[in-house]
Parts: sequence; structure tokens; C-alpha cells
Amino acid sequence: MNRRTVLALPALLALPGCLPETHAWHQKLTLVIDTPSGEVTGSSVAAIRVNFYEDPPPLTSTEVEYGVTGEATMVEVVPGRYLFALINTSEQLFYAAAQNRFGRMTRGEWLREIPKQTEPADLLPGYVPMLVTFDDVTKPETVREVDPADLAAVFGAGVRLKAATLAITEEPVTEGRVEGVLGWLDEIGGGMLDGATISSIDAKNRLANDLTRWDIRRP
Repeated sequence: MNRRTVLALPALLALPGCLPETHAWHQKLTLVIDTPSGEVTGSSVAAIRVNFYEDPPPLTSTEVEYGVTGEATMVEVVPGRYLFALINTSEQLFYAAAQNRFGRMTRGEWLREIPKQTEPADLLPGYVPMLVTFDDVTKPETVREVDPADLAAVFGAGVRLKAATLAITEEPVTEGRVEGVLGWLDEIGGGMLDGATISSIDAKNRLANDLTRWDIRRP
């Protein structure tokens, strides 16, 4: 970007439609799991921030910019064994789960409606965030994906995902729960969970080589 482009930016952004329409809400993801010992639940609240441009700035052509603050939803399914719903696909999750409420609305229209929602949305199997567990919670490289339709394969017979819901809420963003179990989160820096700095098809555990701490917690 040259000096003339930089100087022109304020003028361009001042044009009608170039300034973003900003939206923000808190959403609470709750997982309900049946186990042989009874029902267990876990939830977390994330903050979603959106800049929506009805007429995208000519220099970027970006219609929408999302940001999220929060952490994975965590459930202790059986003593010492945890399930985590990652936070990395949170930004449009409520719209995806409740899109039947918004009919033929444009993106700008449904973004204005989401903060007004008072009824939770059920997450159908295809919209449940990626679920993972760690064979050893002290070792990030032991992460593995969990099929939401077959928790028993990982946690044992009689364990199943009973419900997953997403609700708009005024509750504060959840902080500190995940770090209490995954004490290594602040130690792995910006690399992958397996300690690598880049993804590689030769990685021993491809999932650990794809995920970073930002999939688990976003400050």
C-alpha cells in the first residue's frame, strides 16, 4: 500500500456505507451428556463481535469481520476424562443453528436480530462444534476428535450426547475453566498442539498438528 492509498483511506471510509454497522452479543453453548452415573453438563459463554459493511470498502471488498472472545465448552464426562467443544467456529454458529427463524433476511437483517433472541437454539449434529478429548490432559499432543454421535467409543458404554444448545445471554464471558484442566495452554505459544510451528502431512497426530491454543481459547 503506497502513501497515496494510505492518505485516501479516511476519505473512502467516510463515504456512505463504508463505515461498519457494529453488532455484539454473548452466546452460551451448553452440552448435556448421559452417562451410566447420571447426566452431566458443561457450558461456556463467548462474546461475538461483528463489523458489517452494507457497501464494502472498495480497497478490501470485505462485507463482514468477526471476532470472538471465550473458551471451549468443557464437560467432565467421567472422573478425570474431559470433553471439549472447540471455539473456532463460533462466529456464525447461532445463525446456522436457528436460520429457520430468519427466513429470507439479508445478512445485515439477521445480524440485527440475533442479539434480540430469547429462545435457545438446538444444535443439530451437523452444527455441533468439533468435539475433542485428550488421552492425557497434561499432554496437548494426545488430542483426538470425538464423534458427537458416538461418545461411547471414547468414554465407554452408556455415554451419549443428549443435547447441545446455544442461547443468547447477558452472562459474562467464561474465563479460567479450561486453563484449570489444560495447564499447558499458555506454555505452547502460537504453535500447534504437537509443538510444531507449521502443519505437516507427515505429523504423527494430524489433529494435534492442525489445532492451536486459539481453537481452545481466544482472549
